[in-house]
Amino acid sequence: MLIQTLSRNSYARRSRSHEVTSSILLISFLSLVAAFTFFGCSSSLELSSGWTTQTLKIDGSGSGLNEATTNIPGPEVLVGIKNDKDNLYICMITSNRMTQMQMLALGSTVWINAEGRKDKTFGVRFPVAGLLQGHRFPARENQDDLNRLVDVAQRQIEIIGPETDAIRRLQIQEGKGVEARLGYANETLTCELKVPLHKSDAHPYAVNSDQANTISIGLETGPFSAAMMGQPGGSSPSMNARSGGRTGGRGGGGSPGGAGGLGGDAPEPLKHWLVVHLAGGEGGSGNK
Repeated sequence: MLIQTLSRNSYARRSRSHEVTSSILLISFLSLVAAFTFFGCSSSLELSSGWTTQTLKIDGSGSGLNEATTNIPGPEVLVGIKNDKDNLYICMITSNRMTQMQMLALGSTVWINAEGRKDKTFGVRFPVAGLLQGHRFPARENQDDLNRLVDVAQRQIEIIGPETDAIRRLQIQEGKGVEARLGYANETLTCELKVPLHKSDAHPYAVNSDQANTISIGLETGPFSAAMMGQPGGSSPSMNARSGGRTGGRGGGGSPGGAGGLGGDAPEPLKHWLVVHLAGGEGGSGNK
């Protein structure tokens, strides 16, 4: 009887040990799955800001940021980011006709989070939404109308936050350190933005990154379907066989007609977060 009792106790201990081991393995497996899901499905792109020793001119040419551009997967946009000790510079470049329509018809928002999170607490919208107001997006060959649309888009910006639900639409000259400019040349739209890094009385709309080395930048436009809702008849002549499209401002092509009817070629909206390591003096990492 003593041998049987010891055998049963030993079996029970082994059984409990097996259950504990199985539980540990299950938790470890689920943790790995969660980690894979988080990192595998994240749309964040990590990059380093370029250092500049001089204040960059915001003129819509992209000349100060061309060498710092990175291709954003999906909506065919090149992004360039630099900073000096006082300002953050962001440039978006696209030659994709439908992405240009999204930016100009629905507005383009740059979210900046000084704590490196994806919280939409502070942002700058430029261009602002509603520029087409029921008019057709200019056809590719109608350069004059497109130039007029770009000129109208230069006049206003919107500051979002940092207070909850605060949206201020300002004339471009009222940005108090925030500067923005569009440029259109060789069928390529360039959007440039300058935002102060440090908040002050003179610069109330700022990243406020006094202690931050790493920030998050979100780039966002509305969906193409919403842009088409403002088009007479639900489509635009520039979305037909003449439109085409180019990858990120550097080539490529699109299928004729599909996007104009909201078919399979309609582009995905720009909704992308970047993890940006700010540059310090002499191009070093960190904001000093």
